[in-house]
Amino acid sequence: MKTPKRIAAWAGILILVGFAAGALIFSFIDAAWAQTALSICLYCAIMVPVFLYAVLLVARVLRRSSNEDPAAKNNSETKDGKKR
Repeated sequence: MKTPKRIAAWAGILILVGFAAGALIFSFIDAAWAQTALSICLYCAIMVPVFLYAVLLVARVLRRSSNEDPAAKNNSETKDGKKR
């Protein structure tokens, strides 16, 4: 489990460095398409990590709720055998 996470982290770093390098390169090119490409690079450099954070947050919440036993919630008793 540790190796896939490490590979995914390195892939994410390389993608973000690629967006930054693209933004740097496109900022020096004087063409209409380069301005559009620069905007896309900057947008992706901001939105890709935000989207990935949201996906991981939803996955964590769903994983936590699927691990809970719904029958255990309804049949909760105290130590002396009385229902709450």
